[in-house]
Amino acid sequence: MSRPHHLDSLDVFRGATVAAMIVVNNPGDWGAVFPQLLHADWNGCTVADVVFPFFVFIMGCAMPFAFARRNDRWSSWSGAIRIIERSGSLVALGLVLNLVIAVPHLGSMRVPGVLQRLGLTYLAAAFVVRSFGVWTQGLIAIVLLVGHWAVLTLIPYGGHAGPVTRMHNLAGAIDARVFGLHTLMPGFDPEGLLGTATSVGSALTGAIAGQWLRKESDQRRRVLGLAGAGAMAVLLGVSWSMVWPVNKPLWSGSYVLVTSGLAALTLALCVYVIDDGRCRRWAQPFIWLGVNPLVIYFCSELVGHLIERPLLPRLLGSLAPKDWLYWQILSPLSGNVPGEWSSLLFATAFAAMWMGASAALHWNDVRIRV
Repeated sequence: MSRPHHLDSLDVFRGATVAAMIVVNNPGDWGAVFPQLLHADWNGCTVADVVFPFFVFIMGCAMPFAFARRNDRWSSWSGAIRIIERSGSLVALGLVLNLVIAVPHLGSMRVPGVLQRLGLTYLAAAFVVRSFGVWTQGLIAIVLLVGHWAVLTLIPYGGHAGPVTRMHNLAGAIDARVFGLHTLMPGFDPEGLLGTATSVGSALTGAIAGQWLRKESDQRRRVLGLAGAGAMAVLLGVSWSMVWPVNKPLWSGSYVLVTSGLAALTLALCVYVIDDGRCRRWAQPFIWLGVNPLVIYFCSELVGHLIERPLLPRLLGSLAPKDWLYWQILSPLSGNVPGEWSSLLFATAFAAMWMGASAALHWNDVRIRV
């Protein structure tokens, strides 16, 4: 049986996730954002909190397809080199973004970040997927989630073990020791080192889902199997959250189960709708985004940070380009509707602009591998 090396549904899911990342990260006014588009302060989960783990899940899901395409061309050694190179590229791009944010205060530049975590997660998960079978991958994911819980709750820190709070947790202590003051907040970073272990667990759940989709040829079984596993993961995650809360800054095990389960359910819906050809035209912009996701994300973050600075003093004075666009152009055009809607409209327009950029790349048959 010939197994597929590509799924349009995965591109759609990836593109929609990138679009959501751009919307969440670029409101018109940070003082007027719908609560579900803001990250939970500590425990809990909003819509914004599922976007990043969705992308990690998708990254893992794509691995079996990508590795299958390349096995005929790559030796084990060249494949390993490519994994290391890609991981290093992601970390380097993340550091570039942090450098842009820090200028001119380079001494306070943050070291961790979203792309840095993606790079380290990809490095570990890719070697696991290339080296072990599905059952071993699942066992490694379980060990990572349970081990992370045990390290944070059972190892005494500051004179006692637990409770785990923002001000008292071993993950923050490790970040402070390794990165010093170069974290997002004093003594803690939501993309810190310890949470990378459980983000590898998120990627491995995606890889297991991808291997199921490659192996199973019957469309009905593919969708039902993926949806059933997703529902079970959400149920287990919610149950575990009674004692180990869903927490994005820590990337807790219950958070991994809930978000991976939701990702599997969403992917099952995409497989049902897209791969059966029921409804595809509306999905084309997401396919464009899904083909070059990382370069679009990087460029959107770079531009988003740059336009928040007063770059055109002769034209705009001390006003940043983003503030000028939002307050002088978009808000009046929208009839000065309540702040949250105007803010969301700006974010949506910004995401649409990057959809246009991804369409241009698609029409010119440009695919940039990061």
